[in-house]
Amino acid sequence: MKERFMIAVDCGKYSTKAIGKYQGNTYSITFRTKMQQVSRLGVDIQPNSYHVEYYGIEYLIGDMVSENYSDFSLNKSSRIHQLAIYTAIAQLIQKAKTTANVNICLAVNVPITTYKDSIQKEKFKEMVEKRRHAIHLMVNGKAFSLELSDVTLAFEGMGEIYAKTDEYKNKNTIVVDIGGLNTTYCTFKGIQPLINTMVVSDLGINVLKGKIGQVINERYGMTVSSDDLEQVIRRGYFASNGEIYEDSMVIIEEMKLEHLQQIIQFAKSRGYTFNMSNIHFVGGGAITLRRYIKQEFPNALIMESPQYSNCLSFLKILEVKNA
Repeated sequence: MKERFMIAVDCGKYSTKAIGKYQGNTYSITFRTKMQQVSRLGVDIQPNSYHVEYYGIEYLIGDMVSENYSDFSLNKSSRIHQLAIYTAIAQLIQKAKTTANVNICLAVNVPITTYKDSIQKEKFKEMVEKRRHAIHLMVNGKAFSLELSDVTLAFEGMGEIYAKTDEYKNKNTIVVDIGGLNTTYCTFKGIQPLINTMVVSDLGINVLKGKIGQVINERYGMTVSSDDLEQVIRRGYFASNGEIYEDSMVIIEEMKLEHLQQIIQFAKSRGYTFNMSNIHFVGGGAITLRRYIKQEFPNALIMESPQYSNCLSFLKILEVKNA
């Protein structure tokens, strides 16, 4: 009987996160979901970047790719997400040093809108499984052959509910998942998601970046690139020619607070009262907005590694499914 390698992948518009469990050990990986087609790439591949060859076409994935190649479409049935998922699997296989005939049990995320639509779900599943044909690719010069069948699709925005079922089974919990492109909301009664509360807004962190870019352009008369904006939101200020614009710090912080308030207002417009429930914030955006989440929701829980929260639940679902 083949050994099982359980892999959970949360492939987001901003970053791809994955956790694998093999022979009692746990492995993880994260990299930016950015992809650029290349040809005869001769540069050395840097950490968190991957040179991928798939069906005779070469791609560069990860940190070495400009922010201009980020994916802003709502659809995740795309080549960038397909190859990010395969790359994450390949890297976990390499980390775990699995046997050649390991049985990969995969759980991967889909947006709530896809999860609730049976046709979209099936199309996404077929894309990932490649209709159960062998998947061949090269990652950083190493060949991988993957066989994926019976892939488990898990919805975004579940946080760690299924990773810690005993802790949540008698509670009401609101999960707010702040991602790169979207923010997903879901209320759980125990461990059961309430379908009417499963909603999505377009209030991800990329939207905040776009607003900051517009303000910088209007206030300072300067055009900023997508790469500039990534640094602005990371550092919390705008600088040009080595000069830090001190007032930009206040502006950026005010815009972060305003963005969180918009996230909250959207939820309220969809019937959320935030009463009688525990409130959990997950996703990479929860790190960016942490200060204001604690200000607006002093008793809310921000997970220790919020970007991996969904993956932990996906992994638990796999363990139960394959027990």
